[in-house]
Amino acid sequence: MIRMRLHICLAVLSLALAACVAPGGGTDRVRILGGTMTIAAPQGYCVDPGSRRDTGGGAFVLFGSCAAISGDPSAAKPPYPAMLSATVGPTTPEPLRETFPGFEKFFQSSAGRAALARSGAPQDVAILRVVRSDGLLLLKIRDRSRQQGTPVSETYWRAITGLGGRITALSVLPLRGARLSDAQQIRLLHDFDAAIRAANRTGL
Repeated sequence: MIRMRLHICLAVLSLALAACVAPGGGTDRVRILGGTMTIAAPQGYCVDPGSRRDTGGGAFVLFGSCAAISGDPSAAKPPYPAMLSATVGPTTPEPLRETFPGFEKFFQSSAGRAALARSGAPQDVAILRVVRSDGLLLLKIRDRSRQQGTPVSETYWRAITGLGGRITALSVLPLRGARLSDAQQIRLLHDFDAAIRAANRTGL
């Protein structure tokens, strides 16, 4: 069951990362899944309107610099040169923390690495580090897939968490050439998770 749910969740992400940041918009949050959940980003990040995918059963949202998204150089800029993505997948009947060992094993497998790879090829992905921190399963990933769209670093961090009873993946995608330390990316993932939870007043 974990493998099936992960494939559903990550299929959305593999398609959506080809999107480019386009001028227009300028909001740090968006309602998804029929208005039942809000995805919000830390200060300086705004929704890329051309990247959004929302099928009702799952959703994907990409965030970039508000200045870049709006085309206004005076608009807010994030503290780090990176994009953020949120993939909200299927529901899970059990508390997500209890399934972290299964997730770790899956992502280390050929099928798991294929699900993570933008190319769909497991040999393009390596899991460099796994950390559990404050309810998040953190993965340091190297994806050597050929890129289209916005140029981002091959190496990035992703957090697996549960939001509203749904398997959710949050990613920090440093822009190519940017130097973000592991500690900075992990801090940004925690801030991203906190921003989403704060935007949903009923709690997640």
